[in-house]
Amino acid sequence: MSNPKVLKPESELSIFAPEISARRVAILLSLFSKQKEDFLIGNPIKHIVSDEIFKRILGDSNFWISIDIEFQIINYLSTLSDISNILFHSGRESFLAGAYDLLPNDDTQISFLEMIVKIPILAGKFSRVFWLNPKIHSENSCTYEFDYLGGNKERWYDILYMKGILEGAAILFQVSNCSIELLETRLSGILIDHSELGKNIKFGANKNYMKISWKESPTKVGKTNLDKELKLIQPKTFFISTIDEAEKEKFSFVDLSTVLEKSRQLMIDNRELETIVEVLNNLKIELETKQKSFTKDLRMARNIQRGIIPQRIPDWKGLQFWVKFFPLQEVSGDYYDYFNFGSNKIGLLVSDVSGHGVPAAFITAISKLLFSQHKLDSPSEIFSIVNRELLELVKQQGYLTSFYALINSDYEVLYSIAGHPRPILAKYKTKEVILLEGEGTYLGMFPDAREFYKDYKIKLEPGDKLYIYTDGIIEGQNVDGERFEIERLISSIQDSIEMGVKESTEYIISKFNHFCRGTDPSDDQTLLAIGVSPHLDEYKLYVQTAEKFYRNKNYSEACKNLIKANEILPRDLWTLFSLGKYFAKNKEYENAIRFLDEYNNLKTYNADAFLIQGYCYYKLGNYEKAEESLQSSISLRAENIPAMYNLSKTQVKLSKINEAKNTLQKILVIKEDFEPAINLLKKI
Repeated sequence: MSNPKVLKPESELSIFAPEISARRVAILLSLFSKQKEDFLIGNPIKHIVSDEIFKRILGDSNFWISIDIEFQIINYLSTLSDISNILFHSGRESFLAGAYDLLPNDDTQISFLEMIVKIPILAGKFSRVFWLNPKIHSENSCTYEFDYLGGNKERWYDILYMKGILEGAAILFQVSNCSIELLETRLSGILIDHSELGKNIKFGANKNYMKISWKESPTKVGKTNLDKELKLIQPKTFFISTIDEAEKEKFSFVDLSTVLEKSRQLMIDNRELETIVEVLNNLKIELETKQKSFTKDLRMARNIQRGIIPQRIPDWKGLQFWVKFFPLQEVSGDYYDYFNFGSNKIGLLVSDVSGHGVPAAFITAISKLLFSQHKLDSPSEIFSIVNRELLELVKQQGYLTSFYALINSDYEVLYSIAGHPRPILAKYKTKEVILLEGEGTYLGMFPDAREFYKDYKIKLEPGDKLYIYTDGIIEGQNVDGERFEIERLISSIQDSIEMGVKESTEYIISKFNHFCRGTDPSDDQTLLAIGVSPHLDEYKLYVQTAEKFYRNKNYSEACKNLIKANEILPRDLWTLFSLGKYFAKNKEYENAIRFLDEYNNLKTYNADAFLIQGYCYYKLGNYEKAEESLQSSISLRAENIPAMYNLSKTQVKLSKINEAKNTLQKILVIKEDFEPAINLLKKI
């Protein structure tokens, strides 16, 4: 769909021909905002109309705009979401908003068929660019011929709007077995499923026809200002009579005036109301400005926090990790991290900062920095140092609970707890689920907390899983106010003990969500699972076989074996990088790029990975992506001659000759006798 064109502010008013009532657009925008929260904050269509015109569209029921403006607005909304259902509903609301004025002013009640004939009057209150001509076939069917005036062309959304109007009438008159079908249209097609409008639509016809038919309509509708006996009934209520099977007439009343805010009610004390509205509008604008600024700051805080919390943790020496992380607000008090302690040890952290929102996120950022600075052999010692430094920085204005573990290549786990829920161990061989020991006080609250931190040790066997979680999991509630509690968490872990790390974590969260359905969370929720793969021996065999094939330059078989290894440990960094390298050697460049993308997404910052990826893009002829990857490689390793040489060749392909010369000259500064650079420089 084409993008809406931008209007110049000075020419805006001159094109606002009185063709479409702004009420129609206002209803549409209001319904759209229910689907897209905060949509009406500020002016979301400022590329189409000015703020002044936007306010009039929403607030001035007597304001008319051109069909071109309406088309641009609807076209723009269509690029954001599927609005076909919204167009149906806007037609319905337009009918209900205007139907009252189509009823007789006396006690007379009219039938559905009589209302059907009056629909063109209602349509004329919302649009002056097309006319309707109803043709009654029987007491139970009518066909509308509609056409456009002034040389205007058919608009697909008018058909949806028209159907919505007819549906609104059917709803008010409680019509049974009502069918509304588009028979013919000049349009060559419609941007929604055609079955929504009719089964056998004739497109590209000479005219537009829509048919409505119904089985029966025993209901009649009138106004309620009938006699004194009805004085307790709201005067802006539809008076409905229905003939039942026994030929008896039943009466009921439907109050729609309050819902639809009829104009007569709003005209009372007009001057005072206009003053009040003006004040409220000013307050609204002020609040919107502050809200916009706050939202912008909050989003910035969220993006910063996303940068410091790893989205994924890579597999490590047979260990697998899976995290489910659900912040309560834009920014979270929960966070997790991992730390490299050389080649034979990894550190893992899960923390829960007191409170929520921006203050909690601020303490999260400080804690992230402190934990990153202290890589000691004892988690309890790390807690002691972090606690002291938090007290100095935060001044007891916030605290956090934490779990910290050091895991070596033999899967020995040394961990400590600082006021955090105790971890749970699932033993694969014995099928036991154990709530591990551990205690300790909060970080950042007590100067003498050091004496409460203690190290605990366990060993993980193949297939074992360790679960670390925040209190948002065990304190989640159902509609009866019951908590999920540690017992249900242990039961869910027991049920999933045969599953892998990912499957088990997803299963536990599904059980948690099912328990809490119908309630809103009251805290951030984090669940981190750590598991030792039960298939390590198979993994090692596939890796050894792949390396052997690679050394013998049988790259195809090397790739096949390494793919099988990757199926066992999908996030293992060595496997992902090697797959990228092996596939590149086998000239399967797209596969190489795919695995290197996965590798780079784990934020490894490996210059060679970007070098190989850039080479693959170059071989595929995607020089823009090749340039991007090679630039990344150079940024990670400054004097990266292979990346720089490949970049210069890429720049030549992109006709960036001066940039290519500059790159080649940088290479010769590093290595003045690098012949490929000398030859290419002469060539260009």
